Amino acid sequence: MKRLTLLAIVALALVVAACSSPTPAPTQAPAANPTTAPAATQAPAANPTTAPAATAAPAEKVEIEYWQYFYESKKNLMDKLIAEFEAQNPNITVVQTTFPYEQYNDKVAASVPAGRGPDVINLYYGWLPRYINSGYLAPLPEADFPAAEIEKDFVPMVQIAKVDGKYYALPTAVRNLAIFYNKDLYTAAGLDPANPPKTFEELAAAAQKMTKVENGKMTVAGWRVDLTNQDHNLYREILIRAYGGTPQSEDHKKILWNTTPGGYEAWQFLVDLTTKYKVSEPTIGQDGPTAWLAQQAAMMVSGSFYLGTAKSKATFNYGVFPMPAGPKATANFGSFWTHGITTKAAKDPAKLAASVKFLKFLTSAEVMKQWTPAIGELPARAEVLQDPTFANDPLLAPFLKTLPVSYATFFVDEAADRTALVNAYDSVILKGVDPKQALDEAVKIVQKLFDDYWASQ
Repeated sequence: MKRLTLLAIVALALVVAACSSPTPAPTQAPAANPTTAPAATQAPAANPTTAPAATAAPAEKVEIEYWQYFYESKKNLMDKLIAEFEAQNPNITVVQTTFPYEQYNDKVAASVPAGRGPDVINLYYGWLPRYINSGYLAPLPEADFPAAEIEKDFVPMVQIAKVDGKYYALPTAVRNLAIFYNKDLYTAAGLDPANPPKTFEELAAAAQKMTKVENGKMTVAGWRVDLTNQDHNLYREILIRAYGGTPQSEDHKKILWNTTPGGYEAWQFLVDLTTKYKVSEPTIGQDGPTAWLAQQAAMMVSGSFYLGTAKSKATFNYGVFPMPAGPKATANFGSFWTHGITTKAAKDPAKLAASVKFLKFLTSAEVMKQWTPAIGELPARAEVLQDPTFANDPLLAPFLKTLPVSYATFFVDEAADRTALVNAYDSVILKGVDPKQALDEAVKIVQKLFDDYWASQ
């Protein structure tokens, strides 16, 4: 695991910890959660092992394509950033293409191996092993992106994008998780929205008070458990550690969810939210974020990325509070969407040079300072994180507080990993399977993914 331990970030966390509880937030709310994704389709392309050489910026006009999945606030900001970049680089044209989230990986798989599609691509960090093995990504030119410079300037979480000693991607921003809560429902339940839960047990108790059942049917969930969104990360990196366990071995070869009592206790807590505390039902809303936005769920886990859409769509008073503590520890899940240069671009010196220039622009401090207010994600450069504007923001502060204990999961196949947990949870809730048995089965499935991956390396 890549734990965030930069002294600058720790110092910032201490400042944030001294901040008061979040003040009333604007009356707006989030949209869909972008951190879960389908697996990339394997392509029979060779895996590049040598980074392309750095080239001078193109002297003649060149057009490159930038791809990302469609997320309104990110698409709109990228339009603005591209216009700025093109004004600074009149010989480079950047065409942005977006696709519905569910189609994204299939589009990449169909295009890049055929020499079509993106030159610079936005992808979830958890997809990197599959994208690299499939031959979609070229290593970043070392001359343009020195490893030592990356590791000095960027938060340590980013180092998980270094594979076999080479960086394949760099992010504009990173993010972790916190609890989004409906302050109006808190008040209606007799709770103090200025004093949200500090432990998971307190969270379950608050969720019980806000849960509403009418004529035998739940109409408001105090907490909408949703492993298809962020709750698989909640279990894997947060609850397991909170209950004293460890998700993976240090070499990323063994899945340890069920090797300690803490792993089982963490899983039981997640199951108990529905079966014991009765604060969630899978029929409430299409998913967790939809239910929360419709005021059918009082609380949900989401990321700092959610703040951008939250500011434009909520119709109620909401706030954010830091990830609660467990019986043994406080932990958080850290992740990021990152930008890479495709093997298609690496084959064309002019496109490669333009892609390098665009990637440098996207990962600059200047762009990060625009990105955080617009999207809500946290700057990936440590120096930008120290900006007091972010530390004093009542909506960003809860995320910053647990950044030093945020872990980025090493995924072999993020989608399959997530699906194993989703299916395990569903088998307990919908079919009555023993929770321990269901978790053991999920571990077997994910361990095989890891065994197969490492055997192929």
